[in-house]
Amino acid sequence: MTKPMKTYATISFSILILLCSPAYAFGEQPIDVIQKFIDQGIHILQDPQYQDQSQRLFQRQKLMETLAAAFDYNEFSRRVLANSWRMFSPPQREEFTMLFARFINLYYIPKLQDKYNNEKVVVMAQDMISPIKAVVRIKVFWKNREVPVEIKMIRHSETWKAFDLSALGISAVSFYRAQFRAILQKRSPAQVIEMIREKVKLQEMKSQN
Repeated sequence: MTKPMKTYATISFSILILLCSPAYAFGEQPIDVIQKFIDQGIHILQDPQYQDQSQRLFQRQKLMETLAAAFDYNEFSRRVLANSWRMFSPPQREEFTMLFARFINLYYIPKLQDKYNNEKVVVMAQDMISPIKAVVRIKVFWKNREVPVEIKMIRHSETWKAFDLSALGISAVSFYRAQFRAILQKRSPAQVIEMIREKVKLQEMKSQN
């Protein structure tokens, strides 16, 4: 992965943690959901009880819980694998989604803990694409740079969740889709799952340091 891509990925998923058209239905609007999770994430990052290094793992767990509530990992995984999703059996799909979510949490959240320095996040507007899909636009002021971000959301019953985001014009789904497309040309679904499992183990060891 090139340095610009690494920078994009780190910023993009970190932004999601920190995380108008007329309503199509009753209940919370996508923009309200994003604002809520941004507020929750910032509160956890700024909470004095987590500033001591000994509380770092507890803070990380709280951030993981916030991300799990905000993000639809199943929809994300399905779109990342695209046509290759059909190559995975239902149990393999479930395992892939679980491991991929675990990897994302372990890889990006520690970076957020290290890099966050009271950056400002402003929720700008939402665009309703359909009754069950929306895009929320935010701006993140990161290291004296204004970063526009678009968060794609999908509705399940009365709940909206994010499933993709784009920063600097690069989509997280597209970014990982390209990687897995290349990998699946050489490896089977079972081998891909095992590869992610090993990466999760590596991140777990790193996260203990």
